[in-house]
Amino acid sequence: MPALPVYRFDSRLLLGSPLANGLERFNQPDQVDPGEYLVDVFVNGAFYSRKTVSFRRSGEHPVHACLDRDWLFRAGMRPESLVPDEEDGAACRPLALRIPGAGSVFDLSRLRLDLSLPQAAMRRTPRGQVAEEDLDAGAAIAFVNYDVNGYRVSSGDVSSNYHYLAADAGVNLGLWRLRQQSNYSGGTGGGRWNNIRSYAQRALPGWRSELTLGDGSSGGGLLSGVGFRGLQLRSDERMLPDGLRGYAPVVRGVADSNARVVVRQGQQEVYQTVVAPGPFVIDDLFPTSYQGDLEVEITEADGQVKRFTVPFAAVPTSIRPGQARYNLTLGQLRNTLDDKPLFADLAYQRGFSNALTANMGARLASGYAAALGGVVWGSRFGALGADATYSRSRDSDGGPLMGWRAALSYSHTLQPTSTAITLAGYRYSTRGYRDLVDAVGARQAFRRGESWHSSSFQQRNQFTASVNQRLGGYGSLALSASISDYYSGKQRDGQLQLSYQHQIGSVGYGVSVSRQRVGQMGRALPMLDSGRVGNTVSFNLSMPLGTARRAPMLAASSSRSGGEGNQQLSLSGSADEAQTLSYGVNVARAVPDGSGSLSANAQKRFAPVTLGGSYSRGRDFSQVGVSARGALALHRGGVTLGPYLSETFGLVEAPGASGAVVRNGLGATVDRAGYALIPALTPYRYNEVALDSKGLAAGVELLGDQQRTAPYAGAAVRLKFATRSGQAVLIKGWLADGSALPMGAMVYAEDGANIGMVGQGGQAYARVGARKASLRVKWGDDADSQCVLPYTLADETGSRSIVRLEAACAPLPNP
Repeated sequence: MPALPVYRFDSRLLLGSPLANGLERFNQPDQVDPGEYLVDVFVNGAFYSRKTVSFRRSGEHPVHACLDRDWLFRAGMRPESLVPDEEDGAACRPLALRIPGAGSVFDLSRLRLDLSLPQAAMRRTPRGQVAEEDLDAGAAIAFVNYDVNGYRVSSGDVSSNYHYLAADAGVNLGLWRLRQQSNYSGGTGGGRWNNIRSYAQRALPGWRSELTLGDGSSGGGLLSGVGFRGLQLRSDERMLPDGLRGYAPVVRGVADSNARVVVRQGQQEVYQTVVAPGPFVIDDLFPTSYQGDLEVEITEADGQVKRFTVPFAAVPTSIRPGQARYNLTLGQLRNTLDDKPLFADLAYQRGFSNALTANMGARLASGYAAALGGVVWGSRFGALGADATYSRSRDSDGGPLMGWRAALSYSHTLQPTSTAITLAGYRYSTRGYRDLVDAVGARQAFRRGESWHSSSFQQRNQFTASVNQRLGGYGSLALSASISDYYSGKQRDGQLQLSYQHQIGSVGYGVSVSRQRVGQMGRALPMLDSGRVGNTVSFNLSMPLGTARRAPMLAASSSRSGGEGNQQLSLSGSADEAQTLSYGVNVARAVPDGSGSLSANAQKRFAPVTLGGSYSRGRDFSQVGVSARGALALHRGGVTLGPYLSETFGLVEAPGASGAVVRNGLGATVDRAGYALIPALTPYRYNEVALDSKGLAAGVELLGDQQRTAPYAGAAVRLKFATRSGQAVLIKGWLADGSALPMGAMVYAEDGANIGMVGQGGQAYARVGARKASLRVKWGDDADSQCVLPYTLADETGSRSIVRLEAACAPLPNP
């Protein structure tokens, strides 16, 4: 912790004045009056928790924080780090007397308590760890997100109207969250209401898992993804700290002394720490999208430097060493098929070392069974994943059908050339292999005398590759390719794309060339290319029109496929400083017929709703549309309108703070009832929520404008901001002997609340609610160091932002 600058009041300059004794307490940088304070506690510079801490004075020691042993242990301190004679009542001793080398600093203005604990006294905890007791399940609330739009299209003498409503509703009760998603689409010919999904979810923090009851999706990682209606229990990686999410290798080494360890990936430093002599382990590296071997540098106390390399490459199924993930699903198949059999899924993945991850899974249903096993092997040559799946299903004619599918995936970054093979994969299936949906769909189609088609049905080979080459200051080049062939009569599919992107200052441009072939059904001769083949060339350019922060963005693009092409020019930006009003204009032209169109759109973000409008006109047609998007929440304080809500959101309660803006809240503003919706919070992470008092109503002030919260996924966290309403007054006061009130004296309201301090010239600031009352001024503990400051407000002062008064401060009445 950096040393704080030292400032000292020299009381000798005020000799003979009551001010001298009153200012002595400010000679301590972390001075605080005894009492209880709700503070943010930081341990070694990292936020740990918000808690009410008691500050007391013990013996000759100055006022300090009282922290009991159990709380210190939860904060990461090792029990053996306490001094041997630690007693039960030692919680109110200064921290430095309880833990050698420890210390604390309290910043009263920010209500922040910094604890400095020696590294040797701390347990190792992963970076980004959120204490379970800090997680907030949120408040009971009901809400609905809505997205409404309507438009009218006219072509010649014919006009058609269309309208659409999407509704995402939910109810939160403790850790349970109920959700229902639906939409309505209609037009001139009628409309239809569609129920999309209904489900209930809750977190199981003890298992680091999430439970879903109702509609959901299964698989997608190891097994093929399918929709279901039933029960799902799966690992929720969001509950892990940042240092344990995703994949990153474990770094192991040995230090000969107290050494500094630096981990680099390419030219980027990704980790640094100081370790004690002996073996060390770094197992909380953050995952990065850019892969590449890690270079570990150990600098010993005598300056000696040792280096070694740790391979870092991963495929999507890679798991950190010691970590595991699972997914258990029991339910009914949910899709557009008439047949919806019951099925069960189980998938499990575990990381055994930097080099080895094991994957396994199974799927059972009526007339269907599949089992999967695989591994991921990482080395300095890259990460290679291999798995095999066996399926047994009932054929369309009722007989057994068996087959295999084998898959390989590969990922590697060549650091010397900055070449990234982000993912290359090959998959081979025998003729009898079936996914669950293909098996069910083929049987249903056979009964109806129809044919079953899908992108995966009877696929024989599939190859995909994606390569990215960075060209230093000259941009980047990307190549992607895929090809698939089939056992059935469908011909081969293929796609190849080469693109180049570059940025020169604020101007970005790119060009891409692609070739796509979609195979047709039917058995054509292999030498004949009867599939649909398309070649496309496109170019794009974007640049700001000016250097101002709100300068509009100009974008141009041109593409050509076969004998047809399209050219577009668009302008977009924000029209106001707060970026609540956005606009866009687009001009398009088709080649070779020369037809063109003009379109424009605008969106205005209000506190309770976002409104939009659009207009388009082209050859023989015109279109006009309007839209509204937002949310409505019902809670114990009433109904609150606000921006469209994400899965996890918040509710601000700030009585009387109408007009205060939620920072980074997409325009959310505290309404007249004192509430505002925070549209998005990150689950299982600490979130800072702040209010901007610029738009605050007159006569109200925030007693604190920032809070921190760590919500469960799906929670609606309630954050209450304390406010004080009343008339602001500045009272110039004097004592019975005619001297000014002592500078630095504390000012208290009649209810005992500390509302300020006396400044220069004996002036006391306060915000008072009563027209006539008294304030207590205190600069010492005895009766002679306190007085009562009366005030009276005239009726005409209500329209003034601050009222200046003068009054004598009377001695305390005799008890």
